[in-house]
Amino acid sequence: MRQLRTVGDLVEAYLNTLGGERQEARKRECWAAAKAYWADIRPGLVDAQVCRDYLGWRSRAINTMRHELSLVRTAMNWAVAERHLDVAPPVKLPAMPETTVGHVSKDEFRRFLEGCASEHIRLFSMLAVTTGGRKSAILEAKWEQVDFSRALLNLNSVGRRQNSKFRATVPLNDHILPALRIAYGRRTTEFLIEHRGRRCKDIKKGFAAAAERSGVQMHPHMLRHTAAVWMAEDRVPMAEIASFLGHRDINVTVRVYARFHPDYLRNAARSLSW
Repeated sequence: MRQLRTVGDLVEAYLNTLGGERQEARKRECWAAAKAYWADIRPGLVDAQVCRDYLGWRSRAINTMRHELSLVRTAMNWAVAERHLDVAPPVKLPAMPETTVGHVSKDEFRRFLEGCASEHIRLFSMLAVTTGGRKSAILEAKWEQVDFSRALLNLNSVGRRQNSKFRATVPLNDHILPALRIAYGRRTTEFLIEHRGRRCKDIKKGFAAAAERSGVQMHPHMLRHTAAVWMAEDRVPMAEIASFLGHRDINVTVRVYARFHPDYLRNAARSLSW
């Protein structure tokens, strides 16, 4: 039997026990990013400084690095349970960052649409705020993903394997359906978002120009946050918002958006009376 001497040996042995569980793909993505740093380190050498050095080496978003370090920590705990190690090394995760949610009001969004000189920027913006989809999902979306008869949009393009950036199938409301039908009738490509007869691969310049004209300063990803905030403000349950956004962990939804829900913890507060 192969001896498991390094962090890399132990993590890969742990991953091979998962057998297709729901989070396996996400964990393997994390390991693909972290492997070059951790693979040859001996467990006995792991300490807080080694973990801090990883943060400098990786230099990504805190949440991303937390996921990667969490995988290493989980694998070390598994190794102890399986008696490959006597003691799990101290894998220290960075503190959870304070969340800031850039979003716009409905009035600001209407003003932004008035500043959209190009139809493809207007359609993108309307799709982003009515589906909560990420920019990449919307720009990659093809007409075959739209079910007009059931008013649904599958944000996961055909042939794309779902990963940590899960793409949901969402209902299309009465604000976006007419705009989509018009765009479908005028289509010259297979993509929902096109410009001058070609697929539009990015909307950065047109979006920035619309923001400047309208006086509403925002970037495309803010529309995803905006969709979630509007739903929360309208008392949509956190579980539904999580499903709409494609969050596999509802705790992420709650941590970021629950503060915007007028009734969040309201029942708990009512119980604290005398």
